[in-house]
Order: sequence, then C-alpha cells, then structure tokens
Amino acid sequence: MTLNVAIARALAIGPDSSAAERTIDITTLGARSGLPRRIEIWFHRVDGRWYLTGMPMPRSWYANLRVNPRFVVHLKHGVRADLPATAVPVDELTRRRVINAVLDLQNRPEIAARVGRRQSLDEWLAHSPLVEIVFDDERLRTRPASE
Repeated sequence: MTLNVAIARALAIGPDSSAAERTIDITTLGARSGLPRRIEIWFHRVDGRWYLTGMPMPRSWYANLRVNPRFVVHLKHGVRADLPATAVPVDELTRRRVINAVLDLQNRPEIAARVGRRQSLDEWLAHSPLVEIVFDDERLRTRPASE
C-alpha cells in the first residue's frame, strides 16, 4: 500500500469509524505565546469535508486556531503522517449540519457512556468550537462521502 493510499484510508472516516480511527493529534501555535501546542482530538468527516469540534466550552486549540489558522494534522492510526492544513470558519448552515452529525455520533450508546450525558443540540450550536480542516495538499481536499 502506498503512503497516499494509506493517508486516504485514514481520512476516510465515517459514522461507523471507531474512536481510534477518528483520533488524531493536531499542532497549533499558541494564541499568546506563539509556541507549538500538540493535543489529541477527534476529527469528523461530513459531506466529504473534515472538521474539528469539541464539547461546548472554551477550548485552547480553538483560540489558537482563531489567531493562527495554520496547523498540522498528525495521523496516527493505520498510517503516520503530518499533514499541513488551515482552519477555516464555517457558515451557520454548515455549522448546523456538522453539529447535528457530530451529535448523532456523540449520542450513540457506546460514545454517550464515555461522555456521561446526552448532548444538547442548542448548547452545541451556541457554544461549541467548530472549524473546517482544509489540507494544503489539494489531493486531500473534499473526498466523496462514499470513499
């Protein structure tokens, strides 16, 4: 398997992907310090595009990306690769569509047990960070949902 095929497979997550398959690291630059900050996070794919979001509360990674939108996605399951990207704000229609898809996942029994409670759409829409991941490599942009 070539590296490009392995990367495509790692990015081809969907609603049935495991927690491990959707777990990545990202490296952002600190909003105040400018220093690299690496964290583990889940990423999501909705309608062939990739997104980062999180529980409805302030997140350092989001504050960092608002100031410095360039970051690196570190794939670590199935393939190890560092993919430069840009965090792009989303419009309200996209926000609603992506948050709904993420909550469908969050409210599944096997995930909800880890989260501890059913997630509220209104709370997520009002307070959750959300950005689209746009990879520098054009070959990685917008994959059909069927892949």
